[in-house]
Amino acid sequence: MSDSKVFLGCIPHHVDEEALREECEKQGTIKEMHYFGDQVGSDRGWAFITYEDETEAAVAVAMFNGQQIFPGSARPLHCKFANEKITKIEGTGFEAPTKAVTPWQEFTTPEGKPYYFNSVTKETRWEKPAELNTAPAAASAATGSGSSTTAGNLAIAAAAAAGGSVGPMGANIFVFHLPINWTDEDFHAHFSPFGQLISARIQMDPNTKASKGFGFVSYASPQAATMAIKGMNGFDTKQGKFLKVTIKKGEEQYNPDAVSAQNIPVTTGSANAANLTGIQPTVALGPGVTQQALADAAAKGKVIETTPMPALTG
Repeated sequence: MSDSKVFLGCIPHHVDEEALREECEKQGTIKEMHYFGDQVGSDRGWAFITYEDETEAAVAVAMFNGQQIFPGSARPLHCKFANEKITKIEGTGFEAPTKAVTPWQEFTTPEGKPYYFNSVTKETRWEKPAELNTAPAAASAATGSGSSTTAGNLAIAAAAAAGGSVGPMGANIFVFHLPINWTDEDFHAHFSPFGQLISARIQMDPNTKASKGFGFVSYASPQAATMAIKGMNGFDTKQGKFLKVTIKKGEEQYNPDAVSAQNIPVTTGSANAANLTGIQPTVALGPGVTQQALADAAAKGKVIETTPMPALTG
């Protein structure tokens, strides 16, 4: 089974196929999708999504798993590669305790007055719906008085402790062409100088546990993400690879400086034969042998035959 296919579970019952596809397309190009919506009023919908390649699928797994993407979710999504077996239910979204499933969301006007929007019926009202009265008091207390700086630091610490969490919009980046021998510790060491990290992890094959050659970094601020792109996009790993660093797809509008930084022309990917140094044609090879021809031969492991030199005339 291809690594480009993922399983997505715990989808809220009020999410239709169009909304699901729109959210999944933020992570890559969808080749095929089969959605089995929940019919009993709980977060039990599930889907199989096949992306264009395994990189996009890995992005989807990283961005969806453990996150409450859809408004009104009762539990976080569970997302994994379709060929990855679940060995235990603990720690997955299916184990999460159920709370009232509701499409109602609370918003606040610029003046600070709360209002409520239903993502299914599109109704807006000032009165708090009864379904939301079951929410823990602590949830509403989070928007109460107190130092915003302290609250922000607590949120960052909680996200870091959760592991695999993402930063605010515009603060999440993808890193491609990683050396296969890099560990998460190496990854962290290279990207920690640019700002406060929430997480830095290399994507691993679920079966072989080998590196897939790319990873995800989440910072506490978009400014740190911009600095990381400026400093690491095109970085020479000294192992025949130059890193490619980009802002997370779908977050471009939240960090235009990062987009500008990633669009600066630099060398990325594997060092190709045309860029090999120390390969120069010599007189002994004969006329017509160029440096490009030598580089192409070196890449293919071939030997160029010498050609006769023209006879000298007196």
